[in-house]
Amino acid sequence: MKVYSLLVVKDEADVVGLSLADACRWSDKVVVIDNGSTDGTWELINRMAAETPKIVPFMRYEGPFHIGLRARAFKAFRNEMHIGDWWCVRLDADEFYKGDVRGFLSKVPWYCRTVKKISNDYVITHEDLEEGLLCGDFADDRDRICYALRHRREERRFMRHSPLLLWLARWRYPHPWGMVAKARIEVNHYQYRSVEQMKRRYQNRQKAKSDGCGTFSHETGASWQDYLLHRDECRMVDSQRQETCD
Repeated sequence: MKVYSLLVVKDEADVVGLSLADACRWSDKVVVIDNGSTDGTWELINRMAAETPKIVPFMRYEGPFHIGLRARAFKAFRNEMHIGDWWCVRLDADEFYKGDVRGFLSKVPWYCRTVKKISNDYVITHEDLEEGLLCGDFADDRDRICYALRHRREERRFMRHSPLLLWLARWRYPHPWGMVAKARIEVNHYQYRSVEQMKRRYQNRQKAKSDGCGTFSHETGASWQDYLLHRDECRMVDSQRQETCD
């Protein structure tokens, strides 16, 4: 069983090294498209690829973001896949899958073709900033970021390969995506990691929306500060960090 993961990045230098290393735990290939990063993300990916053949710097695209970018990588590599293999049709640079991903996929019933993730969506709180809890380096701050949104989001992430799969540029996922497995695969999602990263993320997504990217409709904040929460609005995720986080 092969697992090919499709990753689109833009200005993720603070996290992509860690997330790529994690994805290589369970991916046979991580196919990367860079959407015009200016913070050293593309250069870091290429350095890692020189040492890790699983990482494939597929292309750099500097045009406006659109939802069909992953479809290009899918079309380029689909001939390497066979029935029984899996695609991670959307690998995000800020997501870390928990546990044995390949073992999870191997147990998905044969009649199910799609697997959804369920995520712990971590946030930075006003109290984190007031207390000076974070240093701005995600590698050091990761264990200090321990408050998450109360609602756990579910989204399609894995699809079983089939010669019938078709992915047009205007589609977010390939079709047909078939029956969704009942079990969900758990992900730690660090969408907010530092003040600088939050500012850059907000600017990039507002630009993508103004360019007509066809996504990010959920990004409704008037500024990056609107995505800061108070701890009493969140849930603490890992009880093992209780002493550190309280």
